[in-house]
Amino acid sequence: MTAPPVTPFELARQYLPDWTPQVIFDVGANIGQSAKTYARQFPAAALHCFEPSPDAFVQLVMATARFPNVTAHCLALGRVDATLALTQGRYSTLNRLLPAKAPRPDSAVPVPVRPGADLFHALNLARIDFLKIDTEGHDLEVLLGFLPVLGQVDFIQVEAGMNPYNSSHVPLRAFEDLLQPLGFQLFHIFDQKMEWKRGGRPVLRRCNPVFINGRLTELAGIR
Repeated sequence: MTAPPVTPFELARQYLPDWTPQVIFDVGANIGQSAKTYARQFPAAALHCFEPSPDAFVQLVMATARFPNVTAHCLALGRVDATLALTQGRYSTLNRLLPAKAPRPDSAVPVPVRPGADLFHALNLARIDFLKIDTEGHDLEVLLGFLPVLGQVDFIQVEAGMNPYNSSHVPLRAFEDLLQPLGFQLFHIFDQKMEWKRGGRPVLRRCNPVFINGRLTELAGIR
């Protein structure tokens, strides 16, 4: 029996065999966990990694130095140009941007924020084949910064909260409300994680939904 696809790329190529990513954005790249996989799988693709934490960025650069197709940017993406505080704790995967008026812990560092659409134009891109966002609750703000160019994006992966009590992640419905009127459809849900706090609970805490641009789906006439 053939194993089911376990990554968005495997599933995309199962349904769209002629689709090959040429430009990948890894927003919230951390220390290069996803970037190394992307770079190995698609050596001909241009991979742009965005990581605002100075400490994590150093590790990201070291982890991807051997991949000529990777460009690392020490930068956060968001809705508008700004400077925001980034928390830095023991686990860099839990770093998060704080709202402009939120109290700032002593461990937080100021980081620059730019809209994704500005980077799209500055890099002189025609499209983004895969946009992966993992920014610990800042994902919707990142998407809003790409709003003027979302029509040029094929696939979008975000991290979404799956139950209302989870205040650390943007609810899945918020992403659907933004993306579906723009012609995106839910492609698949990956990395479903049950609640782990307080020893674990029988509810789904979060997942990584992937949305596909409607121009790739040919859904006309399907009911």
